[in-house]
Amino acid sequence: MIVFATCAHQPFITADDQPLADALGALGYPVEPEPWTDIDPDTHLTADPVVLRSTWDYHRVPTMFVAWLEAMADSGRPLWNPADVARGNIDKIYLQGLERAGIAIPATRWIETPTTAALESVLREERWAQAVIKPRIGATAHGTFVPGDGPLPTDEELAPARASGALVQEFIPAIRERGEVSMVYAGGRFSHAVVKRAKDGEFLVRKEFGGVVEPMTPSAGLLDFGDSVMAQVPASCLYARVDIVESPRGPLLMKLELIEPELYFSIVPGSAERMAQLIVDRLQG
Repeated sequence: MIVFATCAHQPFITADDQPLADALGALGYPVEPEPWTDIDPDTHLTADPVVLRSTWDYHRVPTMFVAWLEAMADSGRPLWNPADVARGNIDKIYLQGLERAGIAIPATRWIETPTTAALESVLREERWAQAVIKPRIGATAHGTFVPGDGPLPTDEELAPARASGALVQEFIPAIRERGEVSMVYAGGRFSHAVVKRAKDGEFLVRKEFGGVVEPMTPSAGLLDFGDSVMAQVPASCLYARVDIVESPRGPLLMKLELIEPELYFSIVPGSAERMAQLIVDRLQG
């Protein structure tokens, strides 16, 4: 059996992960979902491998999540993505390392204690008409704002960002014009891609905000950019999602998702089967 790590408020296999569970079952590996907070790394009753999937609350208790990852690593129980890969992806400060390695990202300012006044100062200094503010530790667009689309967030609204610090990025209009590309990698190799477009007047491309997701074939330039990002990712990584916006100055990395990203198995035929076979190969290797 294989365990899909989920979260307490959404403990079941997600609709997007169900094709992967079905593909694993067809290969002789049934899947059971379990909230990560209920998975005991030290249990001796089972050593079923664990795949991080919809652990969508980790950003609310990051210290607890890191402790759990470290306990999983110490236990020797198979975990994908591995603890070191997931741990390094919790804080968006990882973008600094990728930028130093030559990966282009949007113009970014880092704020240790985000307040409305601090945000006003950044916008004024950078002369940005619009920007995006995100918590350094966050998921599912929690605590994300787009100053310029409306009033600046209040100090109270910035509380999630103050818990971890924040990054403020120049708004890239191309995300509204062309959408955001998500390229999914399996075992370090390109598997499939989708383009996500926000509904009119919106910035967030997620489906729950009215966005539309469609399969797409990335250009050679996008594939080269994605490969350059993946060259910075440990080979032990099972899956990765590289989120890119094509801007006038070339592809820009928005996020490198290595913990619990949606991988669009329900959107792209054959993608679940490829990932399932990779998991089985790693188990049997």
